[in-house]
Amino acid sequence: MQQMLHIVELGAIFLGVVVFSSLVITMVRGFQIPQCFYCGAIKVRPARSAGFWESAAAVILIRPYRCSGCRVRFHAMRLFG
Repeated sequence: MQQMLHIVELGAIFLGVVVFSSLVITMVRGFQIPQCFYCGAIKVRPARSAGFWESAAAVILIRPYRCSGCRVRFHAMRLFG
Protein backbone atom coordinates (compact mmCIF):
# COMPACT_ATOMS: atom_id res chain seq x y z
CA MET A 1 0.00 0.00 0.00
CA GLN A 2 2.87 2.37 0.81
CA GLN A 3 4.43 1.62 -2.54
CA MET A 4 1.21 2.51 -4.37
CA LEU A 5 0.94 5.80 -2.47
CA HIS A 6 4.54 6.60 -3.39
CA ILE A 7 3.84 5.96 -7.09
CA VAL A 8 0.77 8.23 -6.98
CA GLU A 9 2.80 11.01 -5.34
CA LEU A 10 5.52 10.74 -8.00
CA GLY A 11 2.86 10.84 -10.73
CA ALA A 12 1.32 13.97 -9.23
CA ILE A 13 4.73 15.65 -9.03
CA PHE A 14 5.49 14.74 -12.64
CA LEU A 15 2.11 16.08 -13.80
CA GLY A 16 2.70 19.32 -11.89
CA VAL A 17 6.11 19.78 -13.53
CA VAL A 18 4.64 19.19 -16.99
CA VAL A 19 1.80 21.67 -16.44
CA PHE A 20 4.14 24.29 -14.98
CA SER A 21 6.61 23.98 -17.85
CA SER A 22 3.78 24.25 -20.39
CA LEU A 23 2.59 27.48 -18.77
CA VAL A 24 6.11 28.91 -18.79
CA ILE A 25 6.50 28.10 -22.50
CA THR A 26 3.18 29.78 -23.37
CA MET A 27 4.20 32.87 -21.41
CA VAL A 28 7.57 33.08 -23.19
CA ARG A 29 5.88 32.72 -26.58
CA GLY A 30 3.49 35.52 -25.62
CA PHE A 31 6.39 37.98 -25.31
CA GLN A 32 7.44 37.26 -28.92
CA ILE A 33 4.06 37.89 -30.56
CA PRO A 34 3.53 39.27 -33.24
CA GLN A 35 6.72 37.47 -34.34
CA CYS A 36 6.53 33.72 -35.03
CA PHE A 37 8.65 31.79 -32.54
CA TYR A 38 9.36 29.13 -35.18
CA CYS A 39 10.30 30.98 -38.40
CA GLY A 40 10.65 34.58 -37.17
CA ALA A 41 8.10 36.03 -39.61
CA ILE A 42 5.97 38.93 -38.44
CA LYS A 43 2.78 37.34 -39.77
CA VAL A 44 1.19 35.91 -36.62
CA ARG A 45 -2.58 36.11 -36.28
CA PRO A 46 -5.11 34.72 -33.81
CA ALA A 47 -6.57 31.34 -34.76
CA ARG A 48 -9.97 29.89 -33.99
CA SER A 49 -10.36 27.81 -30.87
CA ALA A 50 -10.71 24.14 -31.75
CA GLY A 51 -12.53 22.31 -29.02
CA PHE A 52 -13.43 22.55 -25.38
CA TRP A 53 -9.90 22.66 -23.93
CA GLU A 54 -8.84 25.64 -26.01
CA SER A 55 -11.99 27.49 -25.01
CA ALA A 56 -11.33 26.64 -21.36
CA ALA A 57 -7.70 27.82 -21.66
CA ALA A 58 -9.00 31.20 -22.87
CA VAL A 59 -10.13 31.85 -19.29
CA ILE A 60 -6.47 32.14 -18.24
CA LEU A 61 -5.60 34.14 -21.39
CA ILE A 62 -4.00 31.29 -23.35
CA ARG A 63 -5.01 31.69 -26.97
CA PRO A 64 -4.26 29.80 -30.21
CA TYR A 65 -2.25 31.62 -32.89
CA ARG A 66 -1.13 30.74 -36.41
CA CYS A 67 1.79 32.04 -38.43
CA SER A 68 0.74 33.05 -41.95
CA GLY A 69 4.29 32.47 -43.18
CA CYS A 70 5.05 28.90 -42.06
CA ARG A 71 1.46 27.89 -41.05
CA VAL A 72 2.59 26.66 -37.60
CA ARG A 73 -0.19 26.72 -35.03
CA PHE A 74 0.79 27.37 -31.42
CA HIS A 75 -0.56 28.63 -28.11
CA ALA A 76 0.61 31.72 -26.31
CA MET A 77 -0.51 33.81 -23.39
CA ARG A 78 -2.02 37.07 -24.57
CA LEU A 79 0.37 39.59 -23.06
CA PHE A 80 -0.07 42.40 -25.58
CA GLY A 81 -2.90 44.76 -26.48
